[in-house]
Amino acid sequence: MLESLRQWILAVTAVSLLTALCQAMMPPGPVKRVSNLTCGLLIFFVLVQPAVRADYTQLLDDFQSYYAGLGDYDAALVDTNSALTEELIARNTAAYIEDKAEAAGIACAVTVSCGQREGMPVPETVTVSGSLSQAEQAWFIALAEEELGLEVTAVQFTEKERGE
Repeated sequence: MLESLRQWILAVTAVSLLTALCQAMMPPGPVKRVSNLTCGLLIFFVLVQPAVRADYTQLLDDFQSYYAGLGDYDAALVDTNSALTEELIARNTAAYIEDKAEAAGIACAVTVSCGQREGMPVPETVTVSGSLSQAEQAWFIALAEEELGLEVTAVQFTEKERGE
């Protein structure tokens, strides 16, 4: 392709120089006007030659394969976007719960995992790590039910300390 582009540029340059030379040598009058028209048409034909000789079936095949590749790229982009959105929701929900717990005076670490509901990522399970009393566990369960819309079984507790 680069070779054909190089040849086309050389042809345009050669024809332009040749027509400029011819026009410079023409005497004024009707002959010069005919020469100007002829030279203009010659340059036009050299300029449009690649469009006339182009292999449009190959161009169409290339475009179709490119378009099919865009579909694959689009699907991969949707998957990546969904995974990133799910991770962002999980992190922000965990940070929100940890902030609420800290405000209530409860030291813990929270991990949230998300699932898909109607095509959207939503918090699915909450794991709270720390030494918690029954009242503190009940507080977390109430928070998960009221603010996150989770069931009691979606909240899990572990005895790990924060930082482990």
